[in-house]
Amino acid sequence: MGSPYPHVLGLEWLQRAAAAALLAYAAYSDFRTREVDDRIWVLLCAISAPATLLQLARLDPPALLAYVASSYTAFSLGLALSAFELMGWADFLALACIGLITPPAGRGPISSIPALSVLVNSLIASIAYPLYLLARNLAAAARGERIFEGVEAGALEKALALLTLTRIPAEEYERRKDFYSLAEKLEDGRRCLVFSLRIGGEELPAPHADKVWVSPYVPYVAMIAAGYLMYLAVGCPLEALLPR
Repeated sequence: MGSPYPHVLGLEWLQRAAAAALLAYAAYSDFRTREVDDRIWVLLCAISAPATLLQLARLDPPALLAYVASSYTAFSLGLALSAFELMGWADFLALACIGLITPPAGRGPISSIPALSVLVNSLIASIAYPLYLLARNLAAAARGERIFEGVEAGALEKALALLTLTRIPAEEYERRKDFYSLAEKLEDGRRCLVFSLRIGGEELPAPHADKVWVSPYVPYVAMIAAGYLMYLAVGCPLEALLPR
């Protein structure tokens, strides 16, 4: 039997396609420049408003409560992570907009709250980034580069560096500080590694070396966009691991 609201379903899918396209553009902008124009979020909410309002009008009270919980989760978590410098302003806006424009469609414990599902999915997607850094660092070592030369670090620090940091020419760091934070500091004339989850923070003076260890700023808008697409496709994959 067909849906009693075929025109509404068509509008929903158009809205989702438009939202996915705008998020993809925002992700591209974040990846290339680490900046996203705020007008993208205004446009995203404006385009999504008609379909979102129609969907909300059809929801039963429990689903409406889940929508409110999703919107609140998006704003509160995003604002808290942004306040503690664990997330940038554009990342917060992306999550907040998704919370507003995405009424619940799933019934699982996570997918029934879309913003939480997207956040979990984005964390799953971000697992690929440490693997990329590990491959990059191991490839440099395989080419014969002495990647830890001149840096004092224990075995655990080196293992963590392989997964979270990368080594680039000092001139590239100076030129692209919007993309990296320095992961080295001088202590009594010794170069030591620095690990931090915060975005930005105190800018350390670069040591006099041809190459330095840096922490790349993860393009979180791209991760959130991937999490949103994952939500549209399969909900929250993590639910498959939860007891039924």
